[in-house]
Amino acid sequence: MQGNALVYHIYSHADADGGIAAALFARHVLDTYGAHGWKVDVHPVNHGPSQNDWSLKDIQWPCAILDFTLHPLLLSERFHARRQNALARLGGDETKVPPCAWIDHHPTGSSYPFLTAENASEILPGVLTLWDVDAISTPGLLRTHHVRLGLPRALIETYEEIIDHAEIIDGALYATAEAAHDFASPTVRLQTLFSSSHPCVDRNSLYRQIVRALIREARLEALFDTDPIYAGLLDYEQRLHARQLTAYARVTRREGNVAIANFVGETANEGLGRFLPYLLFPDVEYAVHVLPKAKGMATVSCGINPWNKPKTGDRAEKHLGNYFAAHFGGGGHAFVAGGKIQEADVAEIDRLIDFIRA
Repeated sequence: MQGNALVYHIYSHADADGGIAAALFARHVLDTYGAHGWKVDVHPVNHGPSQNDWSLKDIQWPCAILDFTLHPLLLSERFHARRQNALARLGGDETKVPPCAWIDHHPTGSSYPFLTAENASEILPGVLTLWDVDAISTPGLLRTHHVRLGLPRALIETYEEIIDHAEIIDGALYATAEAAHDFASPTVRLQTLFSSSHPCVDRNSLYRQIVRALIREARLEALFDTDPIYAGLLDYEQRLHARQLTAYARVTRREGNVAIANFVGETANEGLGRFLPYLLFPDVEYAVHVLPKAKGMATVSCGINPWNKPKTGDRAEKHLGNYFAAHFGGGGHAFVAGGKIQEADVAEIDRLIDFIRA
């Protein structure tokens, strides 16, 4: 709670998957507890150079963590003791106080070795917990387990179309690499808005604005019409895509089954184009991206080609999320992951490629 306000805080991954999950869960909180004075505040979160950046962040009670790593405060009795203050203000009625929640589908969702997807709800009593590492997306997880989570079926049906878009986006379920860059597609447009890199836009503010619009109305047509700036952002991103493709064609090289796009030291860096290596080399099985950031840091990401996945053997079983959690202070899924390194640590990229190709 903040001051005298009754505020439920949602910390969600700062991407389309996390944003859509935040909108759906916020709508549930408002429908269930809004009459008792509760409002919702949404906070987009990302990992910094170290996962400790998130662990040391002060989060507010009560809260939900969606599509993101478990925060240690959800394991703290002192943190949950704040519930008594809210109960006192609401006449001791338990039904008027929303529970904290942790809902995630990343295999690297917890850094605690004692916590597993099977025992998470037991280890976190009093927290609405669901850690489903088999789910494609967090909105899809909310749909699949809506009865267990107490989400009304009518609410899921309202958000059904948006959830389907989240599944395509987070599962890279586009029909082709070309379809993943089709700006006439509502799925591509939705993903693009959540990941806009326009230099004049504050991404956190844009994220909150999109989520608020989806809380009010779960229709993409309504979302795209809520602000005229969205058309400008989409036009900018479409033109950026053309520049990115040119830049990737210049720096991307192939090593066997891996395409490597390393922009460190390059004068032109147009940002991450996750699927662009597959337009250039359709038959590779993996793509590695290295993009310089401020203060000598670089972001590193790696993914499996959704349209040419490894068929058999060790390559099909390599867990990128676990590797990135151990070596790049990041995480993700078995098939796609990201993290950060010092620009000078180029040897780490070579070791990543060795891991992929071993």
